Amino acid sequence: MEGSLLIDIVLWTMYVLLAVAIAAALWSAVHGVMTHERTDDTLAARHTSMLGYATTAVVAVTLLVTFLFGSTQPVVSNGQPFTDTLWLRLTDMFIYTSLILICLCSVIVGVAKCRR
Repeated sequence: MEGSLLIDIVLWTMYVLLAVAIAAALWSAVHGVMTHERTDDTLAARHTSMLGYATTAVVAVTLLVTFLFGSTQPVVSNGQPFTDTLWLRLTDMFIYTSLILICLCSVIVGVAKCRR
C-alpha cells in the first residue's frame, strides 16, 4: 500500500512538471515571436535560423539513435518483471538523450568560454 502511494505521488509530480514544461515552452515560443526584431542584416538572420535548424536536427537525430540502440532487456521493478520493449527503449532513449545533450551543451559552453 505504501509503495502504491509513493508511485502515485511520483506520477502526479511528473504530470505537473510536464504541464509546467509545456506551458513554459508555449510561452517562450509566443514571447519569442512577439518580441522578434526584424533586422536588415541577412547574414545574422541566416546564421540564427541555421543554428535553430541545426539544434533541432541534433536533438531529433540523438532521439532516434538512442531509441534504436536502447536496451530491450527485461527489468525487475517492485519485484515484477517489466518486459514491454517499447517502454524499455523509450526509457533508455530519454535517459541517454538527456545525458548526451547535457554533455554536448557543457562542451559548447566550455569552447565558447575559451574563445573569449
